[in-house]
Amino acid sequence: MATGVEPGLRRSIGTVAAGGWVDRWWRGEAGWWGLALDVAFAPAELAYRAAVRRFHGAYDTGRRAAVRVPVPVVSVGNLAVGGTGKTPVTRWLVEELSWRGARPAVLHGGYAVDEPALHRIWHPRVPVIVGRDRVEAARRAIAAGADVLVLDDGFQHRRLARDLDLVLVAAETWTPRPRLLPRGPWREPPAALARAHAVAVTRKTSSHDVAAEVLSAATAHAPSAGALIFALRPSGWRRVDGARGTPPGETVAVAGVARPDLFVENAREAGAEITDVLVFADHHDYGPGDADRIRGIARGRAIVTTAKDAVKLAPLAPELNLWILEQEVALEAGAADLDRLLALLLE
Repeated sequence: MATGVEPGLRRSIGTVAAGGWVDRWWRGEAGWWGLALDVAFAPAELAYRAAVRRFHGAYDTGRRAAVRVPVPVVSVGNLAVGGTGKTPVTRWLVEELSWRGARPAVLHGGYAVDEPALHRIWHPRVPVIVGRDRVEAARRAIAAGADVLVLDDGFQHRRLARDLDLVLVAAETWTPRPRLLPRGPWREPPAALARAHAVAVTRKTSSHDVAAEVLSAATAHAPSAGALIFALRPSGWRRVDGARGTPPGETVAVAGVARPDLFVENAREAGAEITDVLVFADHHDYGPGDADRIRGIARGRAIVTTAKDAVKLAPLAPELNLWILEQEVALEAGAADLDRLLALLLE
């Protein structure tokens, strides 16, 4: 049963979570039953669009008031469900703020355990506050000594006022007329970018030229916003025990992220000889049964995976030969815009 991730693989292992068929439907790869779902869920999408307009309209018109805290607040968000690189860009931004002399804290909504765990690994001295109540989380972070707050995935969260909204758009998935939930992966239409202070196109496999075209289309909705391009590219392999090198021989790719196809493509470009792929839903909560299946498929071979998956798999199955594809974030365009915005934020 093919995953749709890499048709040239010697053997593809089928998607093992509900997110798999949803992703195929959203990408238009579901055939006749996908067309049937399009029709069936059209009323739900219309209802969702109306609810989104009401919710954000209440804040835009002042009928609802956002809570302001006594330190600057930055949101790193997007318009779609996953796949834009929010977590690595948040990491990059925390490091940039620290370099500028700030004491940042990360606020996370708590819908996934992998992202807060990674932030704590990357920045052991930075408070990472998890909770759905971002206002309370902000107060806790300030009490812990933070003088600037970074919301990981905060664009749709309006209750906590922010001073800088950085909104990410993936070059690989941009479309000017997206389908909103539940018929597609978008939370808001591109017109919502009008609320952004900066629009950043992220690219993993797309060229810089494609990213520049997407940035031009996206910033048409936010002409006064800063315009940035981030490249998210592989920076090497690290085994879960800390050793570095290249995964040996034939490997199994395991991914529970929004765009596993991009991970597989990046992993192969970084030198991994992938012959099998096992795909889980984004933010999948691995259990003993998943570990058993991975062991059975791997049969002692190395497993290549993402940092988000590794933080959950390593404690569950420490005997697995896990190799993590590390990523680096490079700001390719918009440095002056970002410098201006951060200077205003921290003045």
